[in-house]
Amino acid sequence: MTALPGTADNRLLDALRARFGFDSFRPGQEEAAAAVLAGRDLVAVMPTGSGKSLCFQLPALLLDGTTVVVSPLIALMKDQVDGLKARGFAVAAVHSGLGAAERAAAETDLASGRLRLVYLAPERLASAAFHAALGRVRIARLVVDEAHCISQWGHDFRPDYSRLGDLRQRLGVPAAAFTATATPEVRADIARQLDLSNPLELVTGFDRPNLTLAVEPCRSRADKVDALDRLLKEIGPPGIVYAATRKNVDLWVTHLEGRGLRAGRYHAGLGDAERIRVQDDFLAGRLDVIAATNAFGMGVDKKDLRFVAHADVPGSLEAYYQEVGRAGRDGLPARGVLLFGPADVRTQEFFLVGSNPPPEVFRRVWALMGEGVDDAAIESEFSGDAASSMAAATAARLLRRSAESLGRSPGKGEPPVDFDTQARKALRDRARLDTMLRYAFGRGCRTRLIYDYFAGAGRGGAIPRCGTCDVCLGWRRSQGRPLDDREFERVRIALSAVARLPARFGVARIAQVLVGSRSREVLDRRLDRLPTFGRLADLPVEEVKSLLDALLEAALLERRGIEGGRPGAFVLALTEEGAAVMRAERRPSLALPGGALPRPARPRSKSRALSRGVAQASVAGRAAPDARLLHRLKTWRAAEARRRGVPAYVIFHDATLETLAIERPRDSGGLRAVRGLGPAKLEAYGEMLLKMLTGSLGEV
Repeated sequence: MTALPGTADNRLLDALRARFGFDSFRPGQEEAAAAVLAGRDLVAVMPTGSGKSLCFQLPALLLDGTTVVVSPLIALMKDQVDGLKARGFAVAAVHSGLGAAERAAAETDLASGRLRLVYLAPERLASAAFHAALGRVRIARLVVDEAHCISQWGHDFRPDYSRLGDLRQRLGVPAAAFTATATPEVRADIARQLDLSNPLELVTGFDRPNLTLAVEPCRSRADKVDALDRLLKEIGPPGIVYAATRKNVDLWVTHLEGRGLRAGRYHAGLGDAERIRVQDDFLAGRLDVIAATNAFGMGVDKKDLRFVAHADVPGSLEAYYQEVGRAGRDGLPARGVLLFGPADVRTQEFFLVGSNPPPEVFRRVWALMGEGVDDAAIESEFSGDAASSMAAATAARLLRRSAESLGRSPGKGEPPVDFDTQARKALRDRARLDTMLRYAFGRGCRTRLIYDYFAGAGRGGAIPRCGTCDVCLGWRRSQGRPLDDREFERVRIALSAVARLPARFGVARIAQVLVGSRSREVLDRRLDRLPTFGRLADLPVEEVKSLLDALLEAALLERRGIEGGRPGAFVLALTEEGAAVMRAERRPSLALPGGALPRPARPRSKSRALSRGVAQASVAGRAAPDARLLHRLKTWRAAEARRRGVPAYVIFHDATLETLAIERPRDSGGLRAVRGLGPAKLEAYGEMLLKMLTGSLGEV
């Protein structure tokens, strides 16, 4: 914790008890409040519902001067101002939602120095008169709430936040930035744009013991309906159902009403009055459930939400965690559930295209703007494709904003766009979606994945399994069982195939390699030359796919997005736990699919094994292995395995023995060139191998 001079720690705790009525701090609160009080610049990532606001409200009471808080959320400002006023604090907010008289009164109180805190909407920073008013006040600290909005690399960039760097320079006071969702890259950008000096970077734990995170795999809308109905039965309202489109919001409202629930809808297509009415009804308990797009929720503080369900996959883990974190703020059991169907990815792909126009769209839109074409007509120019139409609207909005900022005339010269920056943004948006899909597909602890993603180098070591997510609780997971030797060998072969193709191929292609497929996709990529090619040829390809699915379920493999590739296109990669199993350092119990791995394994005749080796060697363009020598090597291996009490492949894999029987190295240098013969194996078996290979050892 950041130490404070003298009795500062006691001052914070005393004020916490006397002014807020709390006996103790939540995790991270005291450290953050101490940094603000001591005047140290701060970037704090604290989960939704963890009490971020207290971290700057508490020191504001102890500082000499006014603390300026910039927040984009009018509803949240209103809630906090009302709450602080009820406690007797001198506080006000200045934003577009105030009437002229209210705004004048707030600015008068600010100018007089009576306010301990003043909340500002970022658009107020465009007013030179307001800057002048701030210049006449003793400002103690600058606080930026929802600070990820300042970064173009954040998931909710807001151009008005770009003025905060200038405000920080004008005020010349320590600054603290708070957010629930900022990756290491975004935190660095926040610190740079605010010109923070050696800021304390605080990332608090992401474990919410009362909030169970879960993913429900759904192949169809009917599956989602069933999953949501189970959720309503198990935990009940109030809750939020998030959907990606207005059409889906309407569908879910109809379903919820059909279940006898008082349901409301909320999206950007509704008028302001309707949205306010629905929000107020929900907060007052007159509605059981809200079906909404991501337009709903920021700044809404309803502590008794029992669930947040996402009926469509969001575009980023940042957005998902911010939304799902609204459940269970009262500390009672709550659930955050993603109803995940892989087909949902297409909707997010549409949004990716629409929010990241390519250079040719920017140039065409810029030319149309120069001809005086309005935004609606510009969209109609691209109306043949909905995603292109959305991209044109995005380009028009960005170009008009940039032209106004630079004083440029539309259509004159090159478009005022940094195309390199736009390209990097598009790649980051794709990477965010891939991370969200890793969460959806993942079979590891969900809290750990979230924490690792947001904490980065800021973590003090990866947190243990949370014990409260669906993975840790073992929901919908079949009971694993011990593996026999042949099953374990097949598992290791499958893991080895993935390790030899690091993050290059998905389930279908790797299964083809393992069964020895002669498909063009395999041969054109020369995958038939891999040592693992055809090693599971005695299994149908569908059963090998089931085996790979079981390894994914057990978190021995994971899905990863392809850098720069199509969102939703995933390749397999080995996890640390999978690597340990591949090396036979541990032997897992797995829920293997019925019939996929026969027990006992079907024996193969010696002649079949030899002919298979000959066929593989011929395909690879090498000479066939010496059949007598290969038989001799395998006979020795079997005896050594019995002597040591281990499976034969622990001594050497078939592929290694086949290579030895083909190349017949005559010395230790030749042995070292053979794949599968590392230093330890050479030391243990090198002399014996050379004797067999040179014929100086009798039959074994």
